[in-house]
Amino acid sequence: MSTTVVRQPLTQTQLREAILSFAQKRDTGYLGTVGPDGVRVSPVRYFMDNELNVYVHSKGGQKFTNLQHNPQACLLVSTPFQDDFHKVQGVQLFGTAQIAEPGSQLYAIAEDLCPWNHPDDTRLIYLHVERAVYVDRITDQIKQEWVR
Repeated sequence: MSTTVVRQPLTQTQLREAILSFAQKRDTGYLGTVGPDGVRVSPVRYFMDNELNVYVHSKGGQKFTNLQHNPQACLLVSTPFQDDFHKVQGVQLFGTAQIAEPGSQLYAIAEDLCPWNHPDDTRLIYLHVERAVYVDRITDQIKQEWVR
């Protein structure tokens, strides 16, 4: 992974805090999965705990089939591009996903953290983030990788 930094790189602790601050202020992203039918990118609503783990409630879809075959996933969260198509802020969160059904221990943990109501029959995707690539071309000039 290449790192592009115009100024002094952030420490891993500073970078983790920048990622957490950015991602926790949002609730919409794009979940990328790969499985039997190829690549799938799905718009999702998510929330994140303070340990950079991601939770997604969903009723179903190809993303669940893909995750059953390959648990590796990526969630992209970003601002819209501005002006010259270089001004953007965002993070790609890479990790291993688990599917949790209502009634499971992982689902119960997520329910305690979930900031909104959702239908009772939704399933849960839990993404344990192992690394992230953070880009800030709006308030800073940085592209840097964080590793757990």
